[in-house]
Amino acid sequence: MTETLTLLTWPDYVDPQTLQQFETEFGVTVELDIVPSAVELIERMQATSPGVDVLVPPDYVVRELNAQRRLRKLDHSKLPNLEHLETRFYRERAHDPESLLSVVKDWGTTGFMYRSDLIDEKLESWADFWRAAERYSGCVTVLDSPGEVIGAALKMRGYSYNASSRAELAGAREDLLQLKPHLLDFETNYKPLLASGRAYLSLGWNGDAAALLAQGVLIRYVVPGEGSQI
Repeated sequence: MTETLTLLTWPDYVDPQTLQQFETEFGVTVELDIVPSAVELIERMQATSPGVDVLVPPDYVVRELNAQRRLRKLDHSKLPNLEHLETRFYRERAHDPESLLSVVKDWGTTGFMYRSDLIDEKLESWADFWRAAERYSGCVTVLDSPGEVIGAALKMRGYSYNASSRAELAGAREDLLQLKPHLLDFETNYKPLLASGRAYLSLGWNGDAAALLAQGVLIRYVVPGEGSQI
């Protein structure tokens, strides 16, 4: 009987050829369980019997699920390719400094992207994102992922991405409430909206921008001048 592994992950995140090669090499079947947001990923893992073997969480989800004792520790003796990771991704991650609970699959940056054929100005900062959202109201998306969205507002005010004081978070909340009326959607799978032209401007990740460019969509990706996250 073939063993089945359930992988909880994001839309369009794993190359089907990679899965096929893994299944052939190890004699297992991989079932994909797709969630659109970190919020839903956490909710799924908080179920009594989540039925998940491997998941692809962002850093803050690793921290939260570990606090709830919902993750098993990794056996590094069975992960020989750890030796190929750069030290900063193996030993220096604040949420998991010894990689006991999670391993970097790949890395990128959080920023924003916009249709350069539909927005006729150069945007370079989170402040620019907020101003453009008002100008192109109804054509803007942000991620359905609280950490990245709140982090953007904090950085715009010059705070740490991980700021937690009441005053700093109150300022971010004020800016996010100002942004909200101009949003088309809270969406993690925002690429189709940009490709179709329904969205002009999206908070998102560099990998998605590269994928859109490969499709011929005129996208400009920005790591905002105030800073962001890896």
